[in-house]
Amino acid sequence: MARTLVARDAEIGALDAALAGAGAGSGSLTLIEGPAGIGKSALLEHARAAGLEQGARVLHARASELDRGFGFGVVLQLFDALLAGADGERREQLLAGAAAHAELVLAPRGGERADEAGYAVLHGLYWLVVNLAETQPVVLLVDDVQWADVSSLRFLEYLGRRLDGVAVAVVAAQRTNEPGSPEELLRQLAAGPHASTLRPRPFTPDDVADLLHGALGGQPDPDFRDAAMTATGGNPLLLTVLAREAEELGLAGSAADSARVAELGAAGVAPAVQRRLRTLGPEAIAVVQAAAVVGERGLLEDVAALAEIDPGRARATLDRLAAVGVLSGDSWGFVHPLVKAAVLEATAPIDLMRMHRLAATRLRERGTRPAETALHWLAAEPTGDPQAVADLRAAAGAATAEGAPETAVDLLARALDEPPPREQRAQVLLELGELMARAHRAEGAERLREAVALGLSGDQLARARAGLGTVLVHTDPASALDEVARGMEEAEDPALKLRLEAFMIEALIFVDAFAERRDAAFAGGRADADASPVMLAHLALDDACAGRPRAQVLELADQALAGGVLVDQVGPTSSTWNLLTHAIRFAEGPERCAEVLREGERWVRRHGFSGPDPFIGQSWGYWHRDFGSVAAGAAHSELALETITALGVPLTITAIAAIAAENLVQIEQLDRAAELIDVDFGPARDTFIEPFALTIRGYVRYLLRRFDEAEADLRRTVALCDARGWQSPHTALQRLRLAEVLIARGERDEALELMEHDVRVATAAGLDGALGSALLIRANALEDGDEAIDLLREAVTVLERTPYKLELGWALHDLGARLRVRGGRRDAREVLARALDLAARTESTRLARDARAELEASGARPRRELLSGVEALTPAERRVAEMAAEGLTNREIAESLWVTQKTVEMHLGRSYGKLGIRSRRQLADVLGVPAAA
Repeated sequence: MARTLVARDAEIGALDAALAGAGAGSGSLTLIEGPAGIGKSALLEHARAAGLEQGARVLHARASELDRGFGFGVVLQLFDALLAGADGERREQLLAGAAAHAELVLAPRGGERADEAGYAVLHGLYWLVVNLAETQPVVLLVDDVQWADVSSLRFLEYLGRRLDGVAVAVVAAQRTNEPGSPEELLRQLAAGPHASTLRPRPFTPDDVADLLHGALGGQPDPDFRDAAMTATGGNPLLLTVLAREAEELGLAGSAADSARVAELGAAGVAPAVQRRLRTLGPEAIAVVQAAAVVGERGLLEDVAALAEIDPGRARATLDRLAAVGVLSGDSWGFVHPLVKAAVLEATAPIDLMRMHRLAATRLRERGTRPAETALHWLAAEPTGDPQAVADLRAAAGAATAEGAPETAVDLLARALDEPPPREQRAQVLLELGELMARAHRAEGAERLREAVALGLSGDQLARARAGLGTVLVHTDPASALDEVARGMEEAEDPALKLRLEAFMIEALIFVDAFAERRDAAFAGGRADADASPVMLAHLALDDACAGRPRAQVLELADQALAGGVLVDQVGPTSSTWNLLTHAIRFAEGPERCAEVLREGERWVRRHGFSGPDPFIGQSWGYWHRDFGSVAAGAAHSELALETITALGVPLTITAIAAIAAENLVQIEQLDRAAELIDVDFGPARDTFIEPFALTIRGYVRYLLRRFDEAEADLRRTVALCDARGWQSPHTALQRLRLAEVLIARGERDEALELMEHDVRVATAAGLDGALGSALLIRANALEDGDEAIDLLREAVTVLERTPYKLELGWALHDLGARLRVRGGRRDAREVLARALDLAARTESTRLARDARAELEASGARPRRELLSGVEALTPAERRVAEMAAEGLTNREIAESLWVTQKTVEMHLGRSYGKLGIRSRRQLADVLGVPAAA
């Protein structure tokens, strides 16, 4: 089965260019695509040889149909031996930084939370490749990628999008039109920014003549050439087989041989392989069948055991099989998948099953990875073997911990088919149902219900009910709540009970229809002297939204956070933690809120999550709107929106789009804000999210002067908030924003009534920021200029003692405008200059524009340089620049944001140009953030 590179100059040129690019530090991914036998493996072999010649480290993997059930099987082929053979210093270098998360796959130790591993593994494997490429270029070769497991394909696709500036060439061969291949992932792989596809063409008649000439030692007759072309369709592998068979039969390529050669070519690979094996005898057939079952990861002793001969004779037979071109010379891998397929096709099913079972037993006894043992059970027919069930469950557990849940589902489904012993069936159903629930697969409910019916108890029963709640929450929320409530009663593990409680309360507060049950739960929580951190967090939010005293809210928040239980066992990627940060913000605790958010970011980085986490990004977006820079808020919230959009969670997309739009308005990107929020909310209607999204949609429509729509949105917001008991002005700015619309429409009396409400609530709760905002809008509702000026002065005085710099800037702007109209131009200029300064500090280009316009109308000529160039930064540039100012290296920034170091360098370079600086040492001053220690 000699490989040929006849008529492949274009493909070779493309591969050589990719390898040269890797040598120069420019990564790429090349996909070689075509039917079986078209020459893909020959091109991979060229890439291997050329890479080695250029001094690259070449790593190779070949997927097989069996490998589909082996989570990260291709990844292990690429990197397992590399890491195992590294000494301590080299291993430390390879696993430095975020690459340490690759150990979840390559050197698992257990104990990792499975729901976190999926993020960490891809991140870690990418940085392992980056570390590997720091010392020499790397070439990764993957043959038959259409058979790769889903987890490995996700890694390749992830890597393929991040090759800019990395000295890596990925070359993968894909057989087209292969049943059962993950088409969508393969499409994504081919569509990456650094990807290109080669499609080798079938041979032309002239190519066929060249190949036959080389094989037969003379130019074939045109009739012989045409017969070979017709019989093989110009497929290089089939032509190679045909040529060898013709040579062995003594055909010379004459016209008279044309009929015979047509028979040989039409028969294909299998008859030729079987004919060749028959000449070697029964022992060779047994050995080659054993080699096909064991695969290249097996040992010589395994091949011998399955063939039922001693290792010495097995080794000699393997050498003979290599000599005749069935096996490759340096292992017992087959020279081509079609050859292996021909061997397996000719093996009796009963013999295949016997060998797979024996292989599973040998691998388990030798202590190999559970996934390698499980592969053989997947290939064997179910027989009710308890050991098969145990092996499959062990492999599923490993796959889950490695972040390969799809593989785990397949393994557990196979274990269920075995079937498991009666006493284990409920446990297998539970494990399978939980994984399906996590993947939002509806059939998970059926598995979990069956598990419950079989008599689970304690934590296992609670887990089953939690899984049912996860499946049902979007289709039957009431039933979901009932299941989770029962699970809380049955749970024995405190951490599990806490997570169940978080799930239940999140569901209760999320859907408007659960108001009665929500109120009852909160009443019980307030009466409980030993309320959990989860309950305390939600009580803090409820009090903050209701406008209860800020000191009470902050005390509840501190109790919820005490001891770190909430962040450790529920985590900052949960709605409970996210909502607690908003409660602290509503209670005007900016420093405490920022401290909690920074701790959440540290937790996310420790656990290898993608960055930015969307919940944390959303919270920072609101924090900056209120206390910091709206440009920074836009950066955080837009990056969070990008992350959650990629994950495809419509409800959370709406929630994050709302704050992104709010910040964008302040940096004069009204069109972009409208694009994000001036939409139908779909499933977010009648949920916790709707009031926040409605407020901002109404505000955007107000700025677009669509007053009727704006008023309708904001009246609904007020009604929704009142129905939930949300009286605090901070909650959704509901009355403040409605009053602005009413003032614009001349309906001043109602606007004043709305602000009287907010003044009363803010005063009682001790919320100076909310009070100042209400006084500002109340002043704007007054027609009397002197009275309005007095009230605006009061608003400024109140806001000056708060952290609400942007709101103070608007109060100063409105005061200056009133003073100018009344004729006090000098006083107006002094006030407006302060407003312009606050516009610079909060980076609100909208406030800056309006304040400058008023200053110019008052006779001043404000210097445009008062505003820095920070507003010119894109959200991504802003976030990278902030992290650099905090002292993070380019690599640390790239690890945190899931981008390449090249991308970080690009963003910083652009930022320096826009900011007029030359180094990162100047970033802190320009951005107004604390300098790195």
